[in-house]
Amino acid sequence: MRFKHCVAAMLAAAMPLNHALAETSGTAAAEPAGPAADSPEDIARDAARDLKDSRFYNRPGATRAQYDADWQECRLIARGSRTPSGMVPVYYNPAVISPLAAGAGGAIGGIIAGAIAEGQQRRANRRNCLLIRGWRLVEVPPAEAARVSQMTDEQRSAYFDTIVGAEHVMGSITERTSFSLAHDPALRLDAPLPRPGSVYFGRRADPAVPFALAPGEGAVVIAYRRPDGGSAGRSGTIDFARYDLAARDLVYQPRDWRRRGDNTTYRMSAASSDRRAPYEVQVMRVTPGDYVVTGHSVGRLPITTSYCFGAPTFHVGEGEVVYVGDFVPYMDAELSNGESFFGIAWTSNIEDARRTLAQSHAALATALQPASLHNRASYACSAITMDRWDLPGVEPLPEPEVRAAAGAPPAEPQ
Repeated sequence: MRFKHCVAAMLAAAMPLNHALAETSGTAAAEPAGPAADSPEDIARDAARDLKDSRFYNRPGATRAQYDADWQECRLIARGSRTPSGMVPVYYNPAVISPLAAGAGGAIGGIIAGAIAEGQQRRANRRNCLLIRGWRLVEVPPAEAARVSQMTDEQRSAYFDTIVGAEHVMGSITERTSFSLAHDPALRLDAPLPRPGSVYFGRRADPAVPFALAPGEGAVVIAYRRPDGGSAGRSGTIDFARYDLAARDLVYQPRDWRRRGDNTTYRMSAASSDRRAPYEVQVMRVTPGDYVVTGHSVGRLPITTSYCFGAPTFHVGEGEVVYVGDFVPYMDAELSNGESFFGIAWTSNIEDARRTLAQSHAALATALQPASLHNRASYACSAITMDRWDLPGVEPLPEPEVRAAAGAPPAEPQ
């Protein structure tokens, strides 16, 4: 187990890969996905690899053709050659190698990268994709698996044609119906703070100097909250990236951004600066635009998971100071059911942030306004683990009108 953790850490040295790839990307525009090179027969044959005697995917009411189509799309997403919205990522070059393998290979070498990133982890991400799209993984009882194994090829094909959409199935079912941290009384996210917190403007900024936005700037405000024993003394990191609402992808930094004098904020990382503080407000200057939470981690661990299947997004206008929320870092916190929790929780307590800012930056506290948050912002997947993170109580991002008018596929199941 320790070896697996070490390998994951080494693989993640350059993650999230979207940030590394930004240096070599051109524009934010994505191309519509063209027809797949594989024939329907090829796709059906490949998708059948996950329909076995002992396990299969099932979504009540679905057809075998729908399973094949979703399996193929998830395969391409896990390879990095499609975004979850069906577009071709601007950086992808299938003539060279998938971006996932390229990033991992640079970290620990091609052999291990090929074995893990291209094999086991790719399959895990394909599984995540299918579960996020509403498919259930069914582990079949031994007796039923033995019965199916005795079928002819024709009988097996007919069996799976039916079972993938069956309302009732036998076996152990793995499914994902929520992408938010479930409420647990052991995690006291909104417990009152003993005192106002600290304010952090970045390594080179003096918090005593009055804060003022320059023309063409806005500000993002987050807070690290430590309201209980499980979060006390814990640190964390939240990563953000610029987002293109129309293309449903990240906005990538051009290769020649220095020559252009491009000062656009393409990405930012908010690492906690004072883990001993019960409350820590961070203020980040950005250029106006849309942003998305691309990942987070606790402690000093690298960010290895990208929420490319659905992440929180928000807009920052010129002159605006927007509050995104309180992030609560937990490491080995005991839940009410006895299990341990490692991760970041989210809650909204803008008045605590405003009160903390008002101690030394009254004008900034007055300007603070809640961000208009939306879940379900997808983008090109290129990390070790690909997942989705919903903020509780936040509405999903509406589908763009231009895509709906063009006959785009319906939104994925909630």
